[in-house]
Amino acid sequence: MINKKNLRIDIEALRGLSVILVILYHFKLSNLDYQIIKGGFIGVDIFFVISGFIITKIIIENKIKNFSLSYFYERRIKRIIPLLCIVLIFSILSLFLIFDFFLLNKNIKASLAISAAISNFYFWASAVLYQFAEENNLINLHFWSLSIEIQFYIFFPLLFVIFRNKEKIIHLIIFFLLVLSYLFVLKNYKIHNVFNFYNSFSRVFEFLSGALIFIYSDLLKNKIKEKFHSYIYTLGLIILFLYLQFLQNEGYHPSPYSFVFIIGIGLMIIFNNDISFERIKIGFSYIGKISYSLYLWHFPILVVGSYLFAEFTDYKKLILILVCFIISIITYFLIEKKFREIKLLYSLILFLILVIFLVSAKYVSKSKKDNYSNFILDNYYLADESLLYLKNSNKYSLRQTKNIFSFKNDTLNFSPQFNQKNDKKKILIVGDSHSKDLFNFFKTNENKFKNYEFARYGINLADFKNYRKKNLIISHNFQYADYILFSQKYKKKDLIDLQELIELSNQNKKKLIIFLRRPQFVSNNKKNQTVLDLFYLTNGQLLSKEKMDSFFFDQLKIASFIPINNQIKKMYNDQAILYDLYSVFCDNKNGSCHSIDESEKKIFYDYGHLTIDGSKFIGNILFNRKFHENYLK
Repeated sequence: MINKKNLRIDIEALRGLSVILVILYHFKLSNLDYQIIKGGFIGVDIFFVISGFIITKIIIENKIKNFSLSYFYERRIKRIIPLLCIVLIFSILSLFLIFDFFLLNKNIKASLAISAAISNFYFWASAVLYQFAEENNLINLHFWSLSIEIQFYIFFPLLFVIFRNKEKIIHLIIFFLLVLSYLFVLKNYKIHNVFNFYNSFSRVFEFLSGALIFIYSDLLKNKIKEKFHSYIYTLGLIILFLYLQFLQNEGYHPSPYSFVFIIGIGLMIIFNNDISFERIKIGFSYIGKISYSLYLWHFPILVVGSYLFAEFTDYKKLILILVCFIISIITYFLIEKKFREIKLLYSLILFLILVIFLVSAKYVSKSKKDNYSNFILDNYYLADESLLYLKNSNKYSLRQTKNIFSFKNDTLNFSPQFNQKNDKKKILIVGDSHSKDLFNFFKTNENKFKNYEFARYGINLADFKNYRKKNLIISHNFQYADYILFSQKYKKKDLIDLQELIELSNQNKKKLIIFLRRPQFVSNNKKNQTVLDLFYLTNGQLLSKEKMDSFFFDQLKIASFIPINNQIKKMYNDQAILYDLYSVFCDNKNGSCHSIDESEKKIFYDYGHLTIDGSKFIGNILFNRKFHENYLK
């Protein structure tokens, strides 16, 4: 199936499918992302395979001996740079408008790395967690993949220039590099997962797989009778969606299993048939035409939307997805297509404007932050620090990965955290990101809780309906735990599932303590701007701890935690031990909540998650109140 411009509609359709997968992954629609399409992040990898296929096609069909490297680079620049510049400028300007100078400074640095096509290495060096992209609020985090694309565009054509007219040597080199890249992934995917995720060489085998698919497509296609092509195409589609559903693992990616989906994509490309899913292909091909615009725009719009909406419901996310499509269509025709048709000089001028803008913005943001940085560290640094402390303190609680919600955190295949040879009480902390803080309460005060061992297993109540529950039960730490401490940011739909948690603990003879939902604080609906930040930026000064604590109390978002805690008490007060941390954080009598510790360091780094200093501070309060003596007897 070929269109007027000699572009295969099925390839465009695959692009459309890829960008839809990525959008669903990032927007995390509750009924789509977690249930129907679990591995949407591999949409990026499909892009890589397609890029390898198309670039090889462009080079070979232009005949190796007549291939113009300068013309190739010119086409790539006009294709990529203009829209990249527009999106980056929009992103940074939007952060000025939402008044988050801390986030702004971090994003400007990232944008400069994007401009230099090295953002994948920047995010790796910054230990940024792509698995929780929407929580990082790095507005241009998704550009890591574009940097890898550009690196491939720079270096891959050189192979055809250096070894001009030596096709067999080129094929051998491609195969050799593919094998090396795959071996590189095998070596690093478990031990250095973040390094593996962002490293260009970890993705080389995906690009080169696409190259080999093109090189050998005719040979393979001609070996099988045409009447079977549609069946093989369908088989490839089935393989792809089985991978999406069952074999993907966002904590370890790319992985040895990545070749499974590549085989599926390869079969779909090689054995494409005009009849197979014709209408669906045509529909997705229209999305494929604007896929570059969609990919660049969707994440900045998502991050800005998370700031604009206090409650980020699926309905509001769908509205934003519609906005993504509208903006992408407009920029496709006004930016993408226009700049392809005009001189290269205009693309280069726009790029120069971008660099000047970013340098100027960095100066402005730094001047804004300097007034504040003497008092408090960057929120995102504090968030990373809080997460890394968990990993470094107890590597088996995280399965040697920074994915705090990994469902295979602790299985029988891993060395146990709990030491069976000592008499210490074994405390397993279970739950979502709030359980991370709970773990840090005790671990930062380990010298005080000397008679206890602590470990963590990342899982939330929604996962009790699937295979993740089984992984928890068979884990070493669950088997040997004396106490289960559960903490989560409960929603109404979670309340019924608490019953299953209680029954699970009873069946396995575990003593269960359920921590109620913790206090939240209003901060002008800014997701990662704390109450303390808001106050300082508004007033230009800090008050005494007593007055700051009083200000925090005034900003309590009562409706976010009090009603649901009352419901939990009503339903389960007689079935489980419930512990309310409210009195640890806040004092109704004095009208105060802890905002900073005695050293004037931040307790929180967002609406309610704790810094390491905050965790140590709260953990010390729990010790002084003899929590361990009263509840962990």
